[in-house]
Amino acid sequence: MNLNSISEIRDYLSSKEKFSISESFDLAKVCSDYLKTVSKEALGREIAIRVLDNKDKMPSATLELWNGIIEMAGLYPYVDPQYLGKSALLRYEYHKSSNLKRGNEDIYLHEEQKEIADTLQRGDSVILSAPTSFGKSLIIEEVIASKKYKNVVIIQPTLALLDETRKKLKKYDKSYRIIVSTSQDPNSEGSNIFLFTGERVVEYAKFPAIDFFVIDEFYKLSLSRDDDRAVTLNQAFYKLLKLTPKFYLLGPVIKSIPIDFQKKLNVGFRHTNFSTVAIDEVQIALKSNATKEDKTVKLFELLNSFPDPTLIYCSSPERSTDIAAKFAKTLSEKTEYRERNRDIIDWVGENISADWGLVKCLEAGVGFHNGSLPRHLGSSIVDAFNAGSIKYLFCTSTLIEGVNTTAKNIVLFDNTKGNKTPIDFFDYKNIAGRSGRMKVHYTGKIYKFYDTPKQLELEVDIPFVTQTNAPIELLIQLDQEELNLESKAKLSKYNNQDPELMEIIKTNSNVSIDGQIALVKEIESNLSFYSHSITWTGFPTYKELQPVLDLAWRFLLKGKESKANVVSANQLATYTIQYSIYKNVKSIIEEQMNNPYWINKIPNPEERLNKVAFIVMNIMRHWFDYKLPKWLTTVSRLQEYVFKKNSIKTKGDYTMFAAALENGFIFSALTTLLEYDIPLSAINKLQGLFSASDTFEGIYGKLKSLNLDNQGLNNYERKKIKQIL
Repeated sequence: MNLNSISEIRDYLSSKEKFSISESFDLAKVCSDYLKTVSKEALGREIAIRVLDNKDKMPSATLELWNGIIEMAGLYPYVDPQYLGKSALLRYEYHKSSNLKRGNEDIYLHEEQKEIADTLQRGDSVILSAPTSFGKSLIIEEVIASKKYKNVVIIQPTLALLDETRKKLKKYDKSYRIIVSTSQDPNSEGSNIFLFTGERVVEYAKFPAIDFFVIDEFYKLSLSRDDDRAVTLNQAFYKLLKLTPKFYLLGPVIKSIPIDFQKKLNVGFRHTNFSTVAIDEVQIALKSNATKEDKTVKLFELLNSFPDPTLIYCSSPERSTDIAAKFAKTLSEKTEYRERNRDIIDWVGENISADWGLVKCLEAGVGFHNGSLPRHLGSSIVDAFNAGSIKYLFCTSTLIEGVNTTAKNIVLFDNTKGNKTPIDFFDYKNIAGRSGRMKVHYTGKIYKFYDTPKQLELEVDIPFVTQTNAPIELLIQLDQEELNLESKAKLSKYNNQDPELMEIIKTNSNVSIDGQIALVKEIESNLSFYSHSITWTGFPTYKELQPVLDLAWRFLLKGKESKANVVSANQLATYTIQYSIYKNVKSIIEEQMNNPYWINKIPNPEERLNKVAFIVMNIMRHWFDYKLPKWLTTVSRLQEYVFKKNSIKTKGDYTMFAAALENGFIFSALTTLLEYDIPLSAINKLQGLFSASDTFEGIYGKLKSLNLDNQGLNNYERKKIKQIL
């Protein structure tokens, strides 16, 4: 029997309706021999997994044999203990989690999961590169459930992934205070889990003694990924290392990390190809002269042939929205989906628009997920997909990067990130790894409209250690004794700057240093103008806000930085003032819908609504949730410095407006509810029941005592609140 590749294994298994006993034995022998050979062990495991997916084809007389081979492959979560002998049963029980259960069922770790978990339990650090289906995040939960560490920080790259982790760890809230917002205080007497992005780790000033931390998708430390967040993530890593040397870094398809880093922290790097799911790659045949329309028609034909839940990768938020809406129109109306998604549909109608394209999508069992959606809505769409209320989910990288779903199929419809950057092999493997799921689908499928990118494995640099090509915005955050000679030389050009200014610049982390210095010079060059135009406090008018945003736009905006549908400081000021007046998305959308510019540009009301709704929500998520408050705080500090230095008594203070903008114009403690997926619409309805002095724990206690049926909440809002109670 000659099975030397995945395709040969797949073809052989699919070629037979039933295996004879001898055929099953022969295949088992090949699988067993491969598992004993280091160079072919992965192929042996591939056969074992694919046999599980074809279990009904195997004679019942050979199932005990195959169960032993699955145990031999280290796939203990798939083992059936009724077929195990005494010694095998001992090995099986050894791989049972000491701390985790799923309902009343025990959870078993596969052999390499067990090794990693044991290493972390001993107090050693681990850097792990493994496939998506390895189950890297389950190890995080194993460590948490063990209660070995009192204070734990978990950094994850996207809010979608933080939402997923928060839901998983909620069961431990009796043992840990779960901190998800920088406005929360830690439990000084007990234990805490901090679920943060890198930005929030940098900002948070209330960390107690940290015992252990996790960085998920740690490849984002590398500057070679051209991700603006890399600098902040390095700064967060550097900050946490000062608090504890114990950590767990995890990510996929990473070839190596700097030897200097491994030596400095006395930690080993582990690279494994151990997978618990088999993946089939299917190339979609297109004519060489196929148009965009031809490609879309082919996609829709493909999707209609799938009985299983499917994710469709699209390059950008607008594209995912547009194609999802077009596909939904091709489907016959199915009442089951409309009723299953009724609560989400009603909320959208009340708070965005009943005519928005997402409504028609949800009625047809279609969804889209991208970074422009309100956070709670994106989370609800993923939940609906996993529950079977959405069958087709069009998504961007915000969902692909780490979030687990029930998708059996992935369709790679586009081959870029955004409109220009090509997907590389690393991105491709990350996307493909979303197909299939341990104990749900043994085999996943990725359908490709493009060829697989050239194979590579990522070498992850860690710039704060190597300092190779590290930007000055990162170097300035390092202690002087940590800097090498080259880095000191890079920073030497700032030696003649006022030390007070440099301390302010350092406080404004990951904001262009040269841009801040140039901004200060601009204010100093025209003190008479700026001392009158930007010295406002509280909530600004458009006339007051515009010159501040003009300074930020000219001096703080980086070259390749996303502008998220905003073309000028004037436009950003307009949207910001509208938001400060209306304080909700729906009113801004309605105002823009009636704007002559949009009426002339897109006469069709349905197309105009979809475009305007996307732009308004994209601006809110990109600008108002973090970026603009950061800019306002930065400019506020710099203008205060300039006016004080020049003995001008009047000065501005934008910090209150920045905080209000970032918090959705609710008081600080309530913002934690946003992190728990509670819609802003629900918080606004309940805000009068709380006071600004309430802690999150106090707010949570009041929510538990409320009769939610008497608060004017809709079904969707009530369910979201009940989820956290």
